[in-house]
Amino acid sequence: MHLKRLAVALLLLTAGCSGDDDTETTTATATTSPTVAASTTATAETPEVAPYVDIVSGTADIDEVAEKTGQEDYTISFILADSAGSCTATWGGTKALTDTGVQADIAKITALDGDVIVSSGGATGTYLESVCTADQLATAYAAALDAAGSNALDVDIEQSITAATVTRALSTLQADRGTAITLTVPVGGTVLGLTDASIALLQSAKDAGLDVTVNAMTMNFTEENDDWGTSMTTATEAVAADVKSVWTDLSDTEAYAMLGVTPMIGVNDTGPVTETADAQTLLDYAEEKKLGFVRFWSVNRDNGDCATGAVEAACSGIEQTDYAFTKMFTDFAK
Repeated sequence: MHLKRLAVALLLLTAGCSGDDDTETTTATATTSPTVAASTTATAETPEVAPYVDIVSGTADIDEVAEKTGQEDYTISFILADSAGSCTATWGGTKALTDTGVQADIAKITALDGDVIVSSGGATGTYLESVCTADQLATAYAAALDAAGSNALDVDIEQSITAATVTRALSTLQADRGTAITLTVPVGGTVLGLTDASIALLQSAKDAGLDVTVNAMTMNFTEENDDWGTSMTTATEAVAADVKSVWTDLSDTEAYAMLGVTPMIGVNDTGPVTETADAQTLLDYAEEKKLGFVRFWSVNRDNGDCATGAVEAACSGIEQTDYAFTKMFTDFAK
């Protein structure tokens, strides 16, 4: 199994926070969350490299990927509310947690002695985070984790949500079972770093005393100087500064260790293109700064089946060999 790193044990205690209603959203610049006691439950381990797999589509052959790259650990996506928009955890809004196809792919990862990170949210669909109460959300998260045999949760927030609801649910989850929690948030640009909404979510997590890592989505922002690799590393530097603006007692080393990066391989939705050379620039930066982890979106796209420059769900849009990015990221952990 790949090298593991413990989720950063910050054990941050809140001081003087007040408020217990769900009026806060990620569009707010100020946040308040109920003060909670720091959990004495040990936080679970998470893999250093766990690329995203759209496990709902069934377009990724886990066995083949493992055979050709050695990759064992994966972040599987996405947990959403059901098609009726009720607080019922599903895969992609369409498949039950017990879906046989999804369970078969999870079993393949388990057979590799690999770790599974369950990802909730994403770019589209109805969020559990939008339709559940805090207690319901904690229960839904737990059900999804149990279905995947996991205790590592990735909360990918790209829509407007009520931050206090999410962080209260995560506090319950972490106190009850020591779940490793990653907050995956969009990057707004090389100078901006995280969006205001993302910073509000991190502040809510800090105020709630959560032990979290932060995953910066280094994708879909404006490229600078025709150098996408450097644009991604420059943006990550801005995100590291944002992390330190929330957790003000962190050293630079601690902030980097709390931070991970996730590029979108190949053609991004908004125009930039992540070639293998750009990904290598980002990996070299991650090695230099000793970032906590690296991921990418997605294994399903890691092939050259559509070298047309178009954005596709099942191919990268560029000329590449199959699983070129997965192999690069797998080798990073060795």
